[in-house]
Amino acid sequence: MKLIVLLLSCFLLSFTLNAQSPKISIHTTPPTQLKAGQSFILKVKVQHNLKEEKTGNLTLTLFNHETKKEVDGWFINVFPFQYFTTILNTPFETEFPFTVPDAFTGKFDIVLVAEVNQLKDSIRFTVPTRKK
Repeated sequence: MKLIVLLLSCFLLSFTLNAQSPKISIHTTPPTQLKAGQSFILKVKVQHNLKEEKTGNLTLTLFNHETKKEVDGWFINVFPFQYFTTILNTPFETEFPFTVPDAFTGKFDIVLVAEVNQLKDSIRFTVPTRKK
């Protein structure tokens, strides 16, 4: 009887851990501060534990922190949308180049969203800027 209870407990624990582990996650190190006119390349890694190959997408959106309006065009966010394929045990790595405009002051938000079918992860960072 104790063996059955022990096996059942192990099964439930493993099921709970699997259910809690994220299927897809975004990892990056955002800048702590940028200067007006500065170009930056944001390196991003999407990790997953999917066993099947599936197509997903990763988007970068830049917002003015105060107005909450998109500033992608102003920041020359040339590659805001990228596709990737999930390959077992292989994270997807990419880069998003953008430039802070000379006339921009204040803070801006970096929003990254990764989606594969119904799975989704997103992160948001606020980055202050300073004059040249």
